Amino acid sequence: MFLLLACAEEPVGVTYYADVRPILDRNCARCHTDEGQATSFDTAEAVQALAASIVTRTEAGDMPPPAPDPSCAGYSGSEDLFLDDASKDVLRKWADAGAPLGDPATAPDAPAALTTAPFDAELRGSGPYTPTFDATGNDYRCFQLDVGNEEAAFVTGFEALVDNPRIVHHVVLWSVGQGVELPAEDGVTPGFACDGFGEDGWDFFAGWAPGGRPVMFDEGQGIRVRARTRMVLQMHYYAAYDGADQATDQSGYGLHLADSVDTEVYTFPLGVEDFEIPAGEYHEEEMVLPWQDNWGDVTIVGVFPHMHVLGSSFGLDVHHADASSTCVVDIPRWDFHNQQAVMLDEPVHVVGGDVIDLSCQWDNTANNPAQPSDPPQIGRAHV
Repeated sequence: MFLLLACAEEPVGVTYYADVRPILDRNCARCHTDEGQATSFDTAEAVQALAASIVTRTEAGDMPPPAPDPSCAGYSGSEDLFLDDASKDVLRKWADAGAPLGDPATAPDAPAALTTAPFDAELRGSGPYTPTFDATGNDYRCFQLDVGNEEAAFVTGFEALVDNPRIVHHVVLWSVGQGVELPAEDGVTPGFACDGFGEDGWDFFAGWAPGGRPVMFDEGQGIRVRARTRMVLQMHYYAAYDGADQATDQSGYGLHLADSVDTEVYTFPLGVEDFEIPAGEYHEEEMVLPWQDNWGDVTIVGVFPHMHVLGSSFGLDVHHADASSTCVVDIPRWDFHNQQAVMLDEPVHVVGGDVIDLSCQWDNTANNPAQPSDPPQIGRAHV
């Protein structure tokens, strides 16, 4: 009689390299880097030390940061903005087991960087700029850009190229009308001083805020730009840390261009202005826009919601003439640090007789964890 004996290896449990890192690469790496404002996840040991906190924050729904609800309307990239129950279970089991690192060789390849490069045009400010912060810790600076197109063209996609995300509050790209004069740079300090709302003859073209992703239109769609188009890159810097006034930045935008498209895309700024958010209170503003027959039929392909730190929720709906309604964007919990351009999976058609309903809410109480003032102060329209 022969006995064949084998010693079975103990099953390997959940480890950082094999199981946790792929989740973090997919759902967290866009913010949690050495270059960003969030706690860095760039080393295994850093993540290991935060294991219990990661579980607490993810199970509470605080991380990944709140994002537009895809059950309202599906949109590009939403699958990377939420953790499913299976992923949360992996994180929980890993932390409960003592957060073992495991074998680095078991780690899958990290996903490619989220970029749409190479670009047909890459536009940046005229040189590295060191912010000069005011008493509130803010600095607005604008830079004139030249797309360089000799003929009219169409922008089919764009991507903010944020050089120093630790000090960049937001980036806005404006298209400047012909004949509009722009302040000249002095040749010493790059750019020129500006405010946050643009000027007459500046048309909003694109925007980025923390958490933002590249925007690509569907095949055959694009925004028209005139020949030799001038643009203004508007930077909002803020003193996010001690020493920020010594930092430099040379951000810009990457553009994808085409000679022609089948469908022209337009930007349509929409929002409420000239209001106050009472100190210590919750506040809501609503904009109801009846769509007129003579405005023509339009199709909403995307929305870029924007508020600042007092924002608490955002909603955009279209009420149709047949008494039905379409949810376009629903953000039940606004997070300034996770602002997304919502590029819709299913565009929404708007015709005469429909009503666009925009609703914004703010929390200006002391209970708001993002409250910038102690005690709370009256908020203005741009806060």
